[in-house]
Formats: sequence, C-alpha cells, structure tokens
Amino acid sequence: MKALPALRNGPLRRLLLAQMPADFADWLDFVAIGALLAFVWEAEPVVFALLAVSMGLPYLIVGPLAGVLVDRSPIRAALIWSNLGRGAVTAAFFLAPDWPQLLALVALRSSVDTVFTPAKQAAIQALTGPADRTSANGLSHAINQASKIVAPGLGGLLLIWIAPGPVFLFNALVSVLAAGLALRIPGLDRSGPASAEDRGGLLADVREGLAEVRAKPLLVAALSMMAAGYFAMFVYDTFIAPLTRGLGFRETDLGLALAAVGAGGVLGAVAFGLVAELRRPFRWVALGAGAGAVTVIALGLAEWRSAAVPLPVFLTAFAVLGVATSMTVVPYRTVLQNTVSEGRMARVTALSEALNTAALLSAPFLGALLASTFSVGAPFVFGGAVMLGVAAWAGRLSART
Repeated sequence: MKALPALRNGPLRRLLLAQMPADFADWLDFVAIGALLAFVWEAEPVVFALLAVSMGLPYLIVGPLAGVLVDRSPIRAALIWSNLGRGAVTAAFFLAPDWPQLLALVALRSSVDTVFTPAKQAAIQALTGPADRTSANGLSHAINQASKIVAPGLGGLLLIWIAPGPVFLFNALVSVLAAGLALRIPGLDRSGPASAEDRGGLLADVREGLAEVRAKPLLVAALSMMAAGYFAMFVYDTFIAPLTRGLGFRETDLGLALAAVGAGGVLGAVAFGLVAELRRPFRWVALGAGAGAVTVIALGLAEWRSAAVPLPVFLTAFAVLGVATSMTVVPYRTVLQNTVSEGRMARVTALSEALNTAALLSAPFLGALLASTFSVGAPFVFGGAVMLGVAAWAGRLSART
C-alpha cells in the first residue's frame, strides 16, 4: 500500500473501484456494435464513418453544458446518474431495428457519457490534495488503458457464444454495477454551487469556465498542448493498420501492436501511480511528447522508404508510444486539478474534452490527404513533427515554472 500513495486514501480507492466497470462499459460492446453493423446489417463503409461521428460529436456539442451541470450538482450524484443513464441507453441498443436508430442511440449514450469524465476529474480533485494527485491520476489512467485492452477482447469472446443483442444487455448491467459502486464513495462534499438567484444560465456558466482558463496562462498552455497532442495523434492513428501492412506485417501483428500500445500505457500510468508528488510536470510532458515524436517519425520514415523493420522493434515502438502517452496525459490532468478553482473543475475538463474531440474529428482528414498525396508514412511524419513542437513548447514552459 505504501508503494501507491493514492491508495492510502480510502474514498479515492472506492472512486477508482467504481471507475473500473464504468471504463469497462465504454469498450465492452465496441466489437458487438461493429459486428452488428458489418455482419448482420451489412452496412456500407459510410455508416462506420457516421459511427465515429456519433461517438465523438456529443463531446463537442453537449460536453461543455454537461460540465456545467456537474459543477452545479453533487459529484457523487453525477457519477451515479451518468452510469445509470449510460446503462439505460445501452440496454436500448438491444431494441434498435436498424443502423440509423442504433447510431442515434450511440449518440445519445455519448451525450450521457459526457457527464462521467468531468465528474470523475472533479471527484479526484475533491478527494485528494496536490501531493496525491499525480498518483491518483496515474492509477485512473491505468484503469482506463487496461479497459481498452481487456473489454474489447471480452466483447469479442462473448460474440462467439451469444449474439450482439445480449452483449448490449450485459454491458448495461456493467454500468449499473458502476453506479452501485459510486454510491459507496464518501467525502465528495465541496463548495456548494451558487444559489439559483445568483447564477446565470448554462451558457453563462460555460463562459465562466472559459474565463477561468483565460485568466490562468498555465491552463491555456495545458489545454492547448493537450489539444495539439491529440491532433498530432489523430493525424496518423487511423493509418496504423495500413502502416502495418506497408511494413510487411500481418493482421495478427497489428493486434500485437495495438496490445503493445495499451500495455505501454498501463505501464507508464502505473509508474506515475508510484509518484507521491510530481514536480515540474511540463518536463514530463516534454519528455513524453519528444519520445513519442521520435518514435512516430521513425515509423513513418521506415514505411516511406520501404525499410525493413524487425517485428520486435516494431512492437517496442508501439509500447514506447503507450508509455509516452501516459507521460503527457497524467501530468496534464494533475496540472488542471492543481490549477482550476474548486467548483469549476468539471466544466474546464469538459472544455478540454471538446477541444480534443475537435482534433479527433478534423485530423484524420488531413492524414488521409497526406497519405493519398505521399504515402501512408506521411501522416506519421507530420504528426511526429507536431509532437516535436509540443515537446519544445512544454520544455520552454518547464524551464519557467
């Protein structure tokens, strides 16, 4: 227990325990949705693009308002109701008769889900002090990364024995379990929201969140760097499969590469979980972004120049990317929780999620243009160059803070 400072905090342990099924539910039915669209309804390729939009767009449109609602509400209630709402909508997947209604339900679930991450980040802020937040965010990120490895695999295994519909019902029960565990989280009292007479509308509170960011240069830098990093990643992320093929590897090697990313992310996050307090967090951002940039550029150039890459080197590169991502995400979140005023954490987190989603929805089109104009390796080289810029920015900021 001494090795993991955050786990000495009983209420935080209960929050992390509730996060496990909540994050698991995000990915458990991912394979089932794809199988239903591809094999049962035989949907056209454009439907899968619409699926990505259905999953991501609510974070951009609904997310900022959801963050305000979380800041106005008791945190525990937000955690409980977001999981119950997600469970109810997921259960409705079972009744969807065709892909348009399924995608509408996916968009609705994402809209409900925009409440959970801001509530979780506000809960971590409320339950910890500055000395424990790096450890708490490291363990939280490790749970998130592990769920991305285990949940889709389990979802795929379930499809061997049962149809996609029952997988949705099972996943709904997982969300209900998360809500039940959230009931047991104590210590989430914080400064109460303003009275109904003193506070404005939702949009006024969104503007307050923007004002909170603008008033603190450190927040502007953190949110901007995080969005730039996500943009760089999403430029090349959708081309990992073509890159794998271009380097002469097989489908199974692609699976190993994606697993290596997840394993590296878990390893890096757990390492931060061992840290009692992170000093000069932007130094870690600079190191992580720099390591990721060099790795991504090397992969892109290898494909561009048709260079031979041994499989162990290929898999190690993806593991490094996973570690590098943890080296940026965990310090960013710690900076936000140490800088944002209590009572505004959720709305600032939601603004950050919206910026990241904007990157997710725009960057792949640039990547497609680069890949079609030059080669599949070009998006990796470009994305790595952007990451180098983030690393340099973080390095300069680290020297001044």
